[in-house]
Amino acid sequence: MAAEWLAARTGASVTGVDPDPESIARAEAHARELEQRQLLHYEQAPLDDLPHENEVFDIAIGEPPLSAAADPQRAVSELVRVTKPMGSIVLLQPSWTSEIPSDSRDLIVERLGLQPFLLVRWKQMLRDAGVVELQVQDWTSGSPGGRGSSGSEANGETPRFNLRQKAQIIGRAWRRWGFGAARGAVERETTLIRELSRERTIGLQLIKGVKWPHEKES
Repeated sequence: MAAEWLAARTGASVTGVDPDPESIARAEAHARELEQRQLLHYEQAPLDDLPHENEVFDIAIGEPPLSAAADPQRAVSELVRVTKPMGSIVLLQPSWTSEIPSDSRDLIVERLGLQPFLLVRWKQMLRDAGVVELQVQDWTSGSPGGRGSSGSEANGETPRFNLRQKAQIIGRAWRRWGFGAARGAVERETTLIRELSRERTIGLQLIKGVKWPHEKES
């Protein structure tokens, strides 16, 4: 978890916020086993309505779940609001990297539970919230730099599911949409994975900047 990593690496007090009570419970249980447990604090709250006063943190980090917020723009503004002037704002967010049909895009959003935006849109959200000196790193391959691929993705092969994976896909579709949707669930999942891997539809971008200490001029 990012909060644990930051606390261990920096020795700073770290607060994690998540709207899911089960995620908070797991994080708190795990934190109790760590040496730096006194540095870790967790709170359940919507990411677009943070339970903190203005200008209390030196740095604010928005991880991918921020894109699942009801209002991602407001969630970005909330990160900026709770950060001290000249403090750092960091977003690590999924971003569309190519144009795809709207039905495929909707399928990807449904499967991920996240709403990617174009990189230019994420940057504009930050600027609108008063963040300057933006810098971008491509983390699509898991680290700064290029987009490494291997295996079936590199060879352009269609990903294959084993029997257990197919059963899980069908079961999930049955619970959500009923028998009719379950019949085509594996094919839809295969289409989705193909869009994500072969077409490289989604990237992961790290965008960082500084909270400007003055109000934006209208």
